[in-house]
Amino acid sequence: MVQSVIGSNGQQAVFCYLSDLLGKKVYDDGGKLLGKVQDLIATIGTHYPEVDAFVLRHGRERKVLPLGADDFIQLARAKRPQLKHPTVEGYRLHERQFPVRDTLYDKQIVDINGAKVERVNDVHFFIYGDKKYLVHVDVGYTGLARRLGVEPSVRSLARLFGRRLKDEFISWKFVQPLPENPNSPVQIGLRQEEIGHLHAGELADIIEELDRNERLSLVKSIGAEDAADALEEADLEVQTEIMRDLEPETAADILEEMEPAAAADLMENLPRQSQQTIMAAMEADERSQIEILTHVEEDSAGSLMTVEFVSCPQTLPVEGALSVVREKAQEIESIHYVYCVDEERRLSGVVSLRDLIIAEPAASLADVMNRRLATVKVDDDWSDVADNFLKYRFRALPVVGDDGRIAGIVTFAHSFDELISYYYKALGRA
Repeated sequence: MVQSVIGSNGQQAVFCYLSDLLGKKVYDDGGKLLGKVQDLIATIGTHYPEVDAFVLRHGRERKVLPLGADDFIQLARAKRPQLKHPTVEGYRLHERQFPVRDTLYDKQIVDINGAKVERVNDVHFFIYGDKKYLVHVDVGYTGLARRLGVEPSVRSLARLFGRRLKDEFISWKFVQPLPENPNSPVQIGLRQEEIGHLHAGELADIIEELDRNERLSLVKSIGAEDAADALEEADLEVQTEIMRDLEPETAADILEEMEPAAAADLMENLPRQSQQTIMAAMEADERSQIEILTHVEEDSAGSLMTVEFVSCPQTLPVEGALSVVREKAQEIESIHYVYCVDEERRLSGVVSLRDLIIAEPAASLADVMNRRLATVKVDDDWSDVADNFLKYRFRALPVVGDDGRIAGIVTFAHSFDELISYYYKALGRA
């Protein structure tokens, strides 16, 4: 369906679809058949790809012809398009060009704006002046009906039942194509930075909807930190499949960025051989944290804890503790308390971040810390952890060993899903 709009300057703007063009017979100005339209060639630009050429197939012969704006309009409008003096070139795609049909038709894409996976049913073009742009992908039912040549009938049937079908367009600027070949030039020039603006949960939903190759392509393209955040929100089975297929070095980089407890859970789900190769590629500090967590009992406080927390000697001045907090804030996702230790590194007190901020900078932590501690042991049951959270309403609980040293903390937020059944039972007893 070709549409025209006349601008205020009298210049014509034309919209058309890829389905309007594919399969059309094209002739030269002498009436000789050049071939049928098989595809269009576009170049990735700053905002929208610009169409440069079209591909014809005549028998076994494949031709690529440069495409001007007038040629494009005639190609879209005419039932028997004729091109004057067509020039056939020995055409080779450069690094920012891509075949539109082969790259997008029936392929899954990530809609960055809507944060979901869609399948492309058609492609929408805009021609104005001498410019020819790919502006939308059509992911709606009408796009599929258009390709099948039944769009008018489908729209008439919908009107008969009092419904009006709407086109479902996604602007190119919100699209992240996922080609089968991760080295495809289409992926090079696209808006990778847009993915970083998604919430980790949204990105996890996208990853879960993709197939194996597409997951790997996306995870590799977004960087270790964003991949770690997303995988923490994804189903454990999906996490495992991705980690098992990644190169050990890439998998290690992602695990190092993950919250240690989540990384330990994931590691335990991997085959033994994969565990060994990934652990060998990890930095020593992160490897030791995961090794600690993989040796705790299931359904124990230790299985819920993270080894990422802030601890300081109780003799340290407040201003020194604040400096430690600022330094650790780049590595630790959430900081609510500073845990104070004595000269034997036993837990001796705790200071909330609020109390630390309002305390005199020169005061020692021993002067401002709360010595009344609510702690759990590494091997305490989940029910004990849940009871402590309900009783004290703390955002985190320190986990201590038999020697009184802090081994880690359990945060309310990260343990909530595991402990929700215990909270429900406890409230039922109240």
